[in-house]
This record gives sequence, C-alpha cells and structure tokens, in this order.
Amino acid sequence: MTIYISPIVEGETEDKCLEPLLQRIWNEEIQSSMRLQVFSAIVSKRDQLLSDKHSQLLESVERAAIRLKSKLQRDVGSSGIVLLLLDAETDCPIQLAPKLLSRCKRDDIQLACVLAMKMFENWIVAGASTLAGFNNLPDTLPACVNPEEVHGSVWLDKQMRLKDATRKYRKTDDAREFVRRMNLVDAHNNSRSFRKLCKELRALLPPPIELTPETPT
Repeated sequence: MTIYISPIVEGETEDKCLEPLLQRIWNEEIQSSMRLQVFSAIVSKRDQLLSDKHSQLLESVERAAIRLKSKLQRDVGSSGIVLLLLDAETDCPIQLAPKLLSRCKRDDIQLACVLAMKMFENWIVAGASTLAGFNNLPDTLPACVNPEEVHGSVWLDKQMRLKDATRKYRKTDDAREFVRRMNLVDAHNNSRSFRKLCKELRALLPPPIELTPETPT
C-alpha cells in the first residue's frame, strides 16, 4: 500500500524541502512500513491563495485533486491527501487553517492544511540542535528559547554570519540541507505547528486491525 501526498505550497523553499522532510518524518518519526510518495508541489502565491476575491486556492486544490485521484484510480487500495502548506507569517494558524479548509472543502478527496509558525524556517530553528558546525553554521549553536516567535530565516542568517560575515543564509539551498539533518524530535517538542504536520501524516495510517477474541468451544 502506498500513501500519496499532493502538496500545494507558496514558494521554492517549500517546493524543494517538503518532500525530504515528509519522508524523514514518515520513516524516522512515524516509522511506517508503508511507502510514502510525495508529488512535486503546486506552487502558488500566498496572497492569492489567501484572498477571498481570488480563485487561486480553488484552482490549486482542483489541480492537486485531479493528480491525486488519477493516481489512486490506478493504484487500487492506496490512499492519499491534498496538503496545503503555507507560512502563517503574522496570522494565527488556529484561525486561518479552518478558514482556508472551509473555502475549498470537497467530498471527493481528503484535504489538510498546515501553517508553519511563522515560516518554514522556524521548523528548522526548532530542530537546530543537530546543526552545529554543519553547512556554515557555527560550531557552538545557541538554542533558540522560543523558536516559533523568531523570524526563522533571519535567525539562521544571523547564526551563519557569526562564523563567516560574508556568508548569508541562502533560503532554498541551505534549507534543503538543514531539513536532511535537523532534529525531528526537538522540532516536534518545540514547535506546535510542526506537531500539526506530524499529526496530519500520522492520520494517513490505516486504523489498527482489532483482533476478535476466539469463541470458546
């Protein structure tokens, strides 16, 4: 059985980093024996996806749904989900996610919305304990007390410049390296929005088979 994820994201960083991150969560945290396949993401602008006056959200969900349903029709017995992954920025994920889901609710597919608080890089910051000395980060990397409150990419940029003042954070390339090495347990413990992502993945697992007790003879 294969689990398919058809993602919608807002930028190149999420497009390049989401698949390896989801695979790590699936294999290392959830430890499922089922195969996970993540489609290449549909990239749309955040302001258009959030706008009530723009059709971009519905159009992106429709594209993601068509691709997902086509795969599921050919792979009988498998399941999948359309995953909308955006940066929360200054919005409250608890308020914004249900609003987005209500706008694009469908009966023919499973749909989930995860908003990184404040941005995708904040998940990296939350799991940065294994990144000291890696990819131009300083050998001594201070723990971020409130990883969901800082500006994630600015925090990473500042740390990298401590080691080399000319080395700035390269948003997509560096993030892709970091997600392959970041501490998933710390990210889970330190970031509520990261836990939401893990929860949505775990929900894709089939329910456990309940064994019926044998009838005495």
